[in-house]
Amino acid sequence: MLDVPGPRWFRPGDPIWRVHGDAATPLGVTTALLMLLANPAFAAIIGSGSAARNPWIVDDYLHDLVEITTFGTVDDAMVTIDHAHRDRSSLSGTTEHGDYYYGADPELACWAQAATAWSLLAAFQRFAAKPLTPAESDEYVRQWAGIAHLQGASAFPTSARELEQLLRSSRDRARATTAGRRAARQLRENAKACPGVAENSVTAHRSCTTVVDAAASLVPSDVRRALDLPHRPMDRSAVFGRISKAHQGLSLPRLTTRAPIAAPSAMRVRPA
Repeated sequence: MLDVPGPRWFRPGDPIWRVHGDAATPLGVTTALLMLLANPAFAAIIGSGSAARNPWIVDDYLHDLVEITTFGTVDDAMVTIDHAHRDRSSLSGTTEHGDYYYGADPELACWAQAATAWSLLAAFQRFAAKPLTPAESDEYVRQWAGIAHLQGASAFPTSARELEQLLRSSRDRARATTAGRRAARQLRENAKACPGVAENSVTAHRSCTTVVDAAASLVPSDVRRALDLPHRPMDRSAVFGRISKAHQGLSLPRLTTRAPIAAPSAMRVRPA
């Protein structure tokens, strides 16, 4: 993807490039998926599609969406965002708690974007070799805000503190559901073993059991309770000692996703 010519929104050295090009990215994406599964609306969406059997489908989709919007050309990013927005706009239904939801809801879009941005930033700050400074963290949130607006969020935080405050004020969105707990359990059951990957690829350790454990250690306590997740604190040495030497010599991300992508059937109420 990096060899495709054309203007891009971000450049090497930007906080969002550093965060999304780091070996901690798969941990952040899976953390974001757990955050979404704790929301009854997203649990209903994922539980009604093909991802009900394998939620890693959605994890792969989220990773590709982050990758294209960060590193892809503006044209590819815009087409991908348009596809995702179109699919979300077709989603509607009732949660297990009897609440109506629709995919184009700006508040729901804002919360989902905030949860995803927070997850990726939290994973980077916990597990990256060189975390962002407070000023860089704020810039990361501002850079994500532009993407969030294009994905349907009418308002979005402009600093890391505002991002934390938004999620703290919406903790009632984390509620236990059968679909959410089943998907969280299947993430672990369908994960691959982590034999210790030697290559310095960002995506070398996606979909493995240590990724799930690391993600579960990052999510807030209300999300862990909603999904019935165990709490096993993990630090950087424990995570990368088990799954990868990805930080050794990692200078540029190895990106293979080809744009544009559209949301898979897992993200639709009725599989295509």
